[in-house]
Amino acid sequence: MKLGKVILTKDKRNKIKNIILVGILPIFSIELFRYILQIPPSLIYYSILLALFIPQFGFVTFINYIQKKKNRPKQEYKINDYLTLKLEDKASNIYINGKQFIQCKYLLLKIPVDNVRDFDDIESIDEAAERLNPELEFQAKNKFKISPETEFWAHCSNLQVWAEYNYNPRLLHSNLAFPLLNALTDAGDPIAKEVFKQEIRVRFESFNPSTQQCLIEIGYLDYFNKEEREELFKLILDENIWIKFGYNYLNGNRLKKALESFFYARDINPINLKSLLGIAKVYVRKRKYDRALQIYNEILEYYPENQKALNKKYILIQQKSK
Repeated sequence: MKLGKVILTKDKRNKIKNIILVGILPIFSIELFRYILQIPPSLIYYSILLALFIPQFGFVTFINYIQKKKNRPKQEYKINDYLTLKLEDKASNIYINGKQFIQCKYLLLKIPVDNVRDFDDIESIDEAAERLNPELEFQAKNKFKISPETEFWAHCSNLQVWAEYNYNPRLLHSNLAFPLLNALTDAGDPIAKEVFKQEIRVRFESFNPSTQQCLIEIGYLDYFNKEEREELFKLILDENIWIKFGYNYLNGNRLKKALESFFYARDINPINLKSLLGIAKVYVRKRKYDRALQIYNEILEYYPENQKALNKKYILIQQKSK
C-alpha cells in the first residue's frame, strides 16, 4: 500500500509540474506581454488564448500518460529455473527460459453451493470445467472487478502449486497444462518431460484414432525412444492411420518409413487391400521384385479378381523373364 501511495504522489507531482511548464507558463507569458503593450482584453483575444491552451492541455495529458506508464512498476515472480511470470502492462505473461510463452487466460471455476455434492468425484480441472455453465465466466467478469495485480498473484499461486506437485496435470486445465509441459520439455525440464510423455500416453490409451493421428503428425512421438514408441504403436488399433502415413511417406519417397507404416497396418488387419498394395509398391520402388510378387500373390489369394494386382503381377513376371 505504501508503494502505491508513493507512486500516486509522484504522478500528481509530475502532472502539476507539466501543467505549469506546458500550460500555465505560456499563458502567463502571453498575459504579461499583453499587459506591457497595453492591449485591451477582448472576446477575440480570449478565444485565441483558449485555442492555444486546449492543444497545450492535450499535450500535457499525453506527457502524463507516458510518464505514468514509464513509472508503472513491473512485477516478476520466479517459480523455478524454467518458469517465470511477469506482470506487464496489466497483463500476466508466462516466460519459459526468458522467452515469453503465453498470456495467462482467465478460467472461472465456481461450484454452486447447492450442487456441491455433484462435484465430489471430480478428478481434474478439465472435468470441473466441463460440468460448469460456461456463462458463469462471463457473468463473473462483469460482476467482479479484479485488479491486474490481484489476478497476477492468483496466477502465480496456481502455477506455484502446479510446479510444487511436479506439474500434476489434474491441477491445471489441459488447454494450458499440455502446451506448457511441451514448452518446458523443450526447455530441458526433466520433470516436465516425464509428465508430458505420460500425458501423451494417456491420449494414446484413449484409442481415439483422430487424437492418435494428430499426436503422430505433430511429432510428439519424437520425445520417446524406439522401445517406447513401439509400445505406443501397439495402442493404435485403426489400420487406416498407418495406411495414410504409409502413402504419405511413399509420396515423399521415404521408403523405409512407408514400409514400416504399411506393416503396422497389416499387423492390425492382415487382409487390408490398401496396406498390401502399399507394401508391394514399396518393394517395386526398391526393385525387390521377388518380394513384390509374393505380396501380389497374397493379395490374389484374398481378392482373386482384383485387376490391379493381376496387372502388376503380369508386369513383374514379364520383367523377370527378360
